[in-house]
Amino acid sequence: MVGAFAPGQVMSLRKLASSFGTSPMPVRDALARLVVINALEATASGSVRVPRLTPKKLKELFAVRELIEGMATELACRNCTPALLANLTAINEELLDAIAKRNLLGCLSSNQRFHFTLYEASRTEVVMPLIESLWLQFGPTMYLSLLSPSTPWDASAHIEILEGLRARKPATARNGVLRDIRTTGSALAPALSESDVDDLLAAPLDDLYFGN
Repeated sequence: MVGAFAPGQVMSLRKLASSFGTSPMPVRDALARLVVINALEATASGSVRVPRLTPKKLKELFAVRELIEGMATELACRNCTPALLANLTAINEELLDAIAKRNLLGCLSSNQRFHFTLYEASRTEVVMPLIESLWLQFGPTMYLSLLSPSTPWDASAHIEILEGLRARKPATARNGVLRDIRTTGSALAPALSESDVDDLLAAPLDDLYFGN
């Protein structure tokens, strides 16, 4: 969901098991579940890898994101408390700091935390599983968004979201989320051609999660 695994990356049972301090068996079971829900894909050789999205599927996912995450934001705005606003502001400050330091994994993690903290405040039982499913499918493309120089990672849309929450204006907060989604989607679409993806993944930062 965060995007710390790159599109096309083959999942290593050994590295995952070592990272989580467990044996390969539960990791293998978890990978199998992720394949079932289309978050990962099995290859002809029997390995499991992170899927690469086509521009068409990315467009469809982001269109659905606008509908569902826009609704969740409006509901969250109506439920907004000073504590939620303070928490989101603090997370956004962490994101801005990570952007300034070009801390890629920090950017991805803080961005996901900001959005999910916001959406969880919608207090709905139906919406969150849908949002999680969408993020599992498009999350790896967020890795490309940080490596692509055409993506404007300034978190300016988050400021609009926070302003909408502070003023108790659901439409303003929703517009901020939609702007965030559309800006990222429009920057990612051209980068999803096979050659562009290969060029981006040739960078030395191709394994954020394990740091090697």
